[in-house]
Amino acid sequence: MTEHTAAPAPPTTPYVFVCYAHDEREVVVAQIDWLKGQGFTVWFDDALEAGSRWSDDLARAVEGCSAFLYFLSPRSVSSRYCLDEVHFALECSRPIVPVEITPVTLTPGLKLSLGGTHRLFMHQMEPHEFRRKLAKGLKDSMAGGSSAHPLEARPAAAPRLPLEPAFAVGWRPVVFGIASALMAYIAMMIAAR
Repeated sequence: MTEHTAAPAPPTTPYVFVCYAHDEREVVVAQIDWLKGQGFTVWFDDALEAGSRWSDDLARAVEGCSAFLYFLSPRSVSSRYCLDEVHFALECSRPIVPVEITPVTLTPGLKLSLGGTHRLFMHQMEPHEFRRKLAKGLKDSMAGGSSAHPLEARPAAAPRLPLEPAFAVGWRPVVFGIASALMAYIAMMIAAR
């Protein structure tokens, strides 16, 4: 039986959570090292092993992050674990910064979840331009910038009075519907004579 070490605890300062497929580890770790050199605090699953159950540790790390960096690849868009992390990040209203390592076709679920979020196409960009845009996107996201999920940006519904009935807010359509039904009934009664 193999002894497993515990997952690293999430940092106490604002940090970036990194989601990726392990097949791209070398590429991703190079970007993580660069981000750390730029002053970002980064959390990724470097202590987790395949097949281990670290769902509570991962959930706490996603829940506490200031930005969620998702490295997209054919493997990561089909990985159940990556998809679980992405959907949990959306549920926690964490801003997601998607980066395409290689060309991918998003699944319908990812299109629904990430369709309105700008992606960085690492595989099409010069390294210095990619890193400049990545750093800016993460800083903006961590500062509460425009990378927030579009559903979270909707204005809240107008508050109603505590005892105000639901129909009082939109009474005109109700009255119009009743009047229309009454006029149709009268027309049928006249036609039936």
